[in-house]
Amino acid sequence: MPGTTLLRCTGSLEPLPTILATSALLVCGAVQGSGWQMVKSNELPADTLIVLQRGACEHRCAVYKVIIFADGTAIFDGRHYVRQPTVIRTSIGLDSLGKLLEKAAVVRFFEMKERYAPDASNGCDSVKSDAPTAIVSVSSGSRSKTIVHYIGCAGRESEELSQFEEEIDRAVNTVRWVK
Repeated sequence: MPGTTLLRCTGSLEPLPTILATSALLVCGAVQGSGWQMVKSNELPADTLIVLQRGACEHRCAVYKVIIFADGTAIFDGRHYVRQPTVIRTSIGLDSLGKLLEKAAVVRFFEMKERYAPDASNGCDSVKSDAPTAIVSVSSGSRSKTIVHYIGCAGRESEELSQFEEEIDRAVNTVRWVK
């Protein structure tokens, strides 16, 4: 998922999706007879951004926001029921960020509903009361999506979304700042 497939032909580089790259490779090889070389880039799109915001509940749930930027810089903004309400700058490896984007693809994040909540058939098979809400946003390349997720929702997609949110927490190691 992370990275871009590039085609190298007579010294020029043109970013193309994999399917187009494969088609262009066949056409260029047939027409020019020179054959293009496919090169895989490990760079993430410069607009990559992952945001996880965890909300309050009646039982002292930690309230904080985590923002991860394309260069691996991460911001933890602790508000309530954290060790110390503060803003902390840290970083994660680009491989960890790439794995988060891969996980988003595996759970089909961009195809999920925009809301998983107890109201009006929004992806909840059943509901547990007094759970917090998480808001998770992922932007990368030309895709961007925000999902509001009531953690008390039960159902396959809701559980996959919870696992993705936990992966974000693990990547930044938020447990060190949460009570």
